[in-house]
Amino acid sequence: MNDDEIIRAFHSMWDNFPEPVMITQKNREMVALNKKAESMGLTVGIKCSSIGNPENHRGCLCNKAVDSGAPVYITYETPFGKSFGYWIPIPDKPEWIIHFGVGGTFEYPKHDGGKKS
Repeated sequence: MNDDEIIRAFHSMWDNFPEPVMITQKNREMVALNKKAESMGLTVGIKCSSIGNPENHRGCLCNKAVDSGAPVYITYETPFGKSFGYWIPIPDKPEWIIHFGVGGTFEYPKHDGGKKS
């Protein structure tokens, strides 16, 4: 896949995800953003490491994901409880990763797993 195809596929898969998701290069420049990330004021071309407090980026595993070619994640605490951060390499573009977190921007409602009562 070429860059444009990867970005189109990214938007197709991630634009409606309820948390911010981005494609980030190893140099931390953001290449693509889903709708949630854009609604938060993020823009393509800036470095993700420039967002917010620099201390929030201390646990960044971008290099580890790119260098290993394998997904990596961390858990961390937020005002909403335990959250998870992911860095997932894109096989067709090894220096690009999909980066997102779950549980960091809002509290997910409890779900019964679809069980009927």
